[in-house]
Amino acid sequence: MFIPYLRQSCLVFFLSVCSFIVQADVYKWVDEDGQVHYSQQAPVEQQAEMIKDPPPPAIDAGTAQWKLDMLINDQKRQQYQRDVEKSMDKYQATQQKQQQENCKTSKYNLQQYQNNPAKRVLGSDGTVTRPTEEQRQQRIQQLQQDVNQYCQ
Repeated sequence: MFIPYLRQSCLVFFLSVCSFIVQADVYKWVDEDGQVHYSQQAPVEQQAEMIKDPPPPAIDAGTAQWKLDMLINDQKRQQYQRDVEKSMDKYQATQQKQQQENCKTSKYNLQQYQNNPAKRVLGSDGTVTRPTEEQRQQRIQQLQQDVNQYCQ
């Protein structure tokens, strides 16, 4: 339990030391021979000029707002694309599940029709009839086409 806190403490210490190193001052001076020197420490016997980092370039409020708006719009567009992809994945999963159910049902219907040659059929007017062998073979062929369509 102590080790994670130790790791975090060491990381914070290391980063703070690095930030001080990065912000070190740079001094510039010219020696007696006219040669220019740069150093992080000012020379003791000569006068040196401290070089400061230039300030960042100024940006007007309109440009900054435009950039911010572009970033926000880009994030919204990316979120919309992710949402569309999720909904497409969900739709495809639903379609695939429906396809599998249709395949299973088609195979079952074909098997039942092939295994029961004396199967009776209920007509639209409520009468029960037995199909002829030709009608039975047509129905088997139609069921086989359904299996081929749904079980690709």
